Amino acid sequence: MIIKIQPICKKNKIKKDGLAPIYLRFTYNGEKRYVSTGIYIQAKDWNPDTQRFINENSENEEIRLKIESIRYKYLKRLKQLEALDKEITLDALLDEKKARIATYTVKKCLEQTIKRLETLGKYNSASKHKTALSLFMQFKSTPTRLEEINFQLLEEFELFLIQRGNQSNSIATKFSLLKAAYNKAAEEGKFTPKINPFIKFKVGKLWTPTPKRAISKEDIQRIEQYTPPPRNPYLTLACDIFLFSYYTAGINFGDMARLKQENIAGERLYYTRHKTGKLLSYKLMPKALEIIQRYQNPTSEYLFPILNSSHKTELQKFNRIHKALAKTNKALKQIGEELKIPNKLTTYVARHSYATVLRRAGVATSIISSSLGHSSEKVTQIYLDSFENKQIDEAMQHLV
Repeated sequence: MIIKIQPICKKNKIKKDGLAPIYLRFTYNGEKRYVSTGIYIQAKDWNPDTQRFINENSENEEIRLKIESIRYKYLKRLKQLEALDKEITLDALLDEKKARIATYTVKKCLEQTIKRLETLGKYNSASKHKTALSLFMQFKSTPTRLEEINFQLLEEFELFLIQRGNQSNSIATKFSLLKAAYNKAAEEGKFTPKINPFIKFKVGKLWTPTPKRAISKEDIQRIEQYTPPPRNPYLTLACDIFLFSYYTAGINFGDMARLKQENIAGERLYYTRHKTGKLLSYKLMPKALEIIQRYQNPTSEYLFPILNSSHKTELQKFNRIHKALAKTNKALKQIGEELKIPNKLTTYVARHSYATVLRRAGVATSIISSSLGHSSEKVTQIYLDSFENKQIDEAMQHLV
């Protein structure tokens, strides 16, 4: 038995001007429910026996189409309930919140997360969510409701990623994003999980220690002495970017690309870390100052030739930085191979090497963490906020 949806005119609610409301009558198993359409018509134009307009003129036809459009919305929702193998009841059909919850899928959840991140200008995080969504849709192309996610499905998705050649930490990242989106949707009441599958499926087990990325102080010196061939000027830029990061407390590529002349005050560098919003300041070491002087350009507002005035929006900057980073890392890989440095060179290696060289020199881990601008170590960071710049400046003398 199916639910019948019939438009009716309630003539017992006729107004003084002769207008009467149109309702939709829902009938199922002898039970009837009424929902207002918000549409009013002249009562005299409606046949109560056929529940249709008496005169089918153009004006009434337009109203009829509006009524039918509202009726179609409920018919569509009814088909969704049937497709989801849900129990067909008037409550299920007429409760919009329940209907919305029943169709809240992984795709919709991640797409909304991506849109929110892009609105906030967090394009790097949005890009990671896009990758996670793309992989999940390749794993399971049919719509998957959040309430359908269970331990078995998560294990199957993990196996799918392993078979694709994804490494452990890459897989862990995808699951961390999915878990965060799942929990947020549950907290917002967009669906009601019976059992949270992430309680049993431990995302933490996927993380593995990363291989050694830092290089020695001797290797840093070899990079300093490296003379790139004149036919490839980008090798020179990549080399300078790597060394500048090393000598400025491991500043990451994105923050370096955004540096402007106004970030330099005397011999100090001041900038706000794009990722965390933390304000950082360092005394510029002589070698860092030399690199800045090499790239001084009165026609550009930026210190390095990565961004320019054409990159106005945050999205344009993100796209440009993303492309430039890939090109820089490719150049650094070539430099590392030419110098026979044991570890693959990337901009991240400079940051890691900075921290490792100071640690080997006996500098307190708390000072190193503060200089790196870490925000994930919440308890430590509260304590680190009391350190003055002088302590970091003194620590950085161990880099040479």
